[in-house]
Amino acid sequence: MTPLVPPQAPPPAVGDRATQDTHPPPRFAELAREEGLFAALLALHRAATLGVLPAGPGGYLLVPAGLAESDTHFGTPAGPRPRAAARGERLGRVRSGPRRADGQLVALRIDGAGPAPGAEGAAWAAGLLAVRLGVADAVLHGATGRLRDRTVRQGPDTVSLLSLPMVRGLVGEAAAALAEARALAAVDAQPHAVRRAHRALDECGRTCLHLYGAHGFLTEGPGSTVRASELLADVYSPADTAPKEP
Repeated sequence: MTPLVPPQAPPPAVGDRATQDTHPPPRFAELAREEGLFAALLALHRAATLGVLPAGPGGYLLVPAGLAESDTHFGTPAGPRPRAAARGERLGRVRSGPRRADGQLVALRIDGAGPAPGAEGAAWAAGLLAVRLGVADAVLHGATGRLRDRTVRQGPDTVSLLSLPMVRGLVGEAAAALAEARALAAVDAQPHAVRRAHRALDECGRTCLHLYGAHGFLTEGPGSTVRASELLADVYSPADTAPKEP
């Protein structure tokens, strides 16, 4: 089994706060945890597919808004092609997070687009999975922190919501799904394992939204990030090439 090894995030720009120390640049999961989905996805594009928009099966793409206009090539199974040589369609936009500062992702479809072959395609797949791992980790951490600070009366006592059996069960389910995805990313790059890892991250995110309560499903809640993360998986998960049962 071949492990999924994402490319290293690019060095920060001059003047960025990260240049104040001598530590190596963070990997994409860490960047997603600390800076959010949009920043990590933008770093992944710059590190793994500079100047070429990666595409998923079916020719669909979901890219940071600035790159949708600037990149001049797109990925295909036969290698990069100029965007001017193919017909494309803009499908819409989606927010990458609940804050106004969170960037938007643009959905596209380009005729002939598809996953890049070889090492380039593998690097993109590994990096995207790392971004989603960081997003899920941040959402779960935010949920547990929120619950730890909230209390409920139980008889004469006041207890943390996080100590309630039902809540702890949901936290355990989300953590188990995250651990499954992380383990799959570490040991296996086969398409079926990548799809399974993405499904586990979907499960983790949706379980976490229940932990946030109604806030999780509001526009200004974490649901915006979870939805954008799921859409990335919908677009870029490897195609299922297994034969259909009769």
